[in-house]
Amino acid sequence: MDILITAIKMVGGLVLLIYGMSMLSTNLKKLAGEKLKLILKKATDNVFKGIITGIIITVAVQSSAVVTVMVVGFVNAEILKLRNAIPIIMGANIGTTITAQILRLASLEGSSIFTLLSPTVLASVFIIIGFILLEFKRKKKVRDIGQLLIGIGLLFTGLMTMVNMASGFSELPILGQILSKFSNPILGVLVGAIVTAIVQSSAATIGILQAISQAGIITYASTIPIILGQNIGTCFTSILSSIGASKNAKRVAVIHLLFNLIGSIIFMIAIYTYQGLVGFSFWNDTIDMGGIANFHLIFNLVSTTLLLPCAGVLEKLAILMVRDKKVKEDDDDDDTSEDSTILNVLDERITNIPSVAISNGLIVISKMAELSDKNFRRSMNLLEKFDVDRLEHIQEREDTIDKMDVAVANFLVRIGNLEITEQENKTVTALLKMESEFEKIGDYAYKAAKLIESMNDRELQFSENAIKELKVIYDIVEDILSRTIQSLQEGNLNSVIEIQALREILEIYREKFKKQHIERLKTTKCTVDTGISFIEIINAYEKIADHCLNIVIQTVNYTADERYITKHEYLNILYAEHGETLKEKFNIFTHKYESLLEDNKIYV
Repeated sequence: MDILITAIKMVGGLVLLIYGMSMLSTNLKKLAGEKLKLILKKATDNVFKGIITGIIITVAVQSSAVVTVMVVGFVNAEILKLRNAIPIIMGANIGTTITAQILRLASLEGSSIFTLLSPTVLASVFIIIGFILLEFKRKKKVRDIGQLLIGIGLLFTGLMTMVNMASGFSELPILGQILSKFSNPILGVLVGAIVTAIVQSSAATIGILQAISQAGIITYASTIPIILGQNIGTCFTSILSSIGASKNAKRVAVIHLLFNLIGSIIFMIAIYTYQGLVGFSFWNDTIDMGGIANFHLIFNLVSTTLLLPCAGVLEKLAILMVRDKKVKEDDDDDDTSEDSTILNVLDERITNIPSVAISNGLIVISKMAELSDKNFRRSMNLLEKFDVDRLEHIQEREDTIDKMDVAVANFLVRIGNLEITEQENKTVTALLKMESEFEKIGDYAYKAAKLIESMNDRELQFSENAIKELKVIYDIVEDILSRTIQSLQEGNLNSVIEIQALREILEIYREKFKKQHIERLKTTKCTVDTGISFIEIINAYEKIADHCLNIVIQTVNYTADERYITKHEYLNILYAEHGETLKEKFNIFTHKYESLLEDNKIYV
């Protein structure tokens, strides 16, 4: 019964250890946010900077598994290149050894010199300070720091619980006999790999080993294979996270596995060859917490030193193991397969870093904008010369826009349901509205193309004047749409006044051209059927301009951090503050399009 109670308490300590690591990791990512993305981007300068970055981030979040999953997500989201991810992974492997070095402080318990550094004291200090920050401070950032400190405290508390309970195992001869079996290198490696794959934390399994070592029942012979196996088992997390990801993201997981697997094989060959020929004097001695921490550190330092020059070889091996599919070459207009790959940036692995996830959502919305603009331009090309293949490409792009709409909306909603800052919440709301507007722009561009197809099927044609008028309307709307996209992608708000001036001109020409078309109907220069198509195409183009205005309002709110305003409020503010500039821009654009009509030019 005593042994059962001891085992339960030890499992409870393990749960505290893992939960503490989770709290620490979660709150560090909340505090770091966009900085993590910037740090990883800067790490691409050279391999040594990448290794140092991997070490620092892993020490911060106390988990190499979390870092490798993040790297898989960033490669999948095309934030990091495959080659630049390799040194970060190597650095993460070194960084995770610091956890074991921290945990060895438990062996200092009772030392008068290091009493204040012992996990028992540190756990109490961190938990007390964290509780004070959590309970008595209202600022979210300070409360996140409080949770982070409590996580560290729970981590140490869990460790000490395991250490204290493990001492009772020394009274079990059978346990010593079982553990001695792990001196078989193959069995030891398998056990270490399997346990780490289940727990999904090499730091936690190293902690278990360190706790058991306090009972004095495991030796170097039985522990070394387990540690090697743990380094292989930790790759299971990154492999799982790469399922369903891009080819390069899968290759990151493969490189992580190859690195640890090759390193373990090299160590196995070197250690057991030397042991067989010469023999280590300490081989059958009991190992302590410091010995475990030191071997774990030596393994990762030596593996990195040996394999760093082979980073290019590891990359090539990963590419051979995860092959690209052959892509057939199509004409420049058939770009939907390439465009759809942008959805890789909507990777769930990065939703736990909301600022990064939000910026990736904006990347997809920008791509939706580009595709909508391309379909709008191609629809006018159909009026000049109808082409079935081009219409099919427009249909494919419209399908891609719809897929992006659903994917980015779901992605942003997931982010909105997380614990995010007020500003991040406002940004998510703005982006959700913008992606919906661009989807509608795509719909109206496609509608215009289908109207032109219908006219072609019925062998209807516009008069020369009707075509000229439609192309003027198109030119104004294209000007509005391109400025709207530029404003979104570059955060340039100087174009808002120009967009509003263009909308006023569009309204004037819309009414003017409708009246002129009615006159043509009266004189039978145009038929009723062509007249209906003319009005419907103009209406579709006008709707595109309306949705552009909605996007501009959200862009102002998103970029300038303004309060959310309605269209009516926005226009009132614009005219009140920039009335003279608006008149000036209006006159400039009016002259431009009057000249276009006088010269009888056609713009596509």
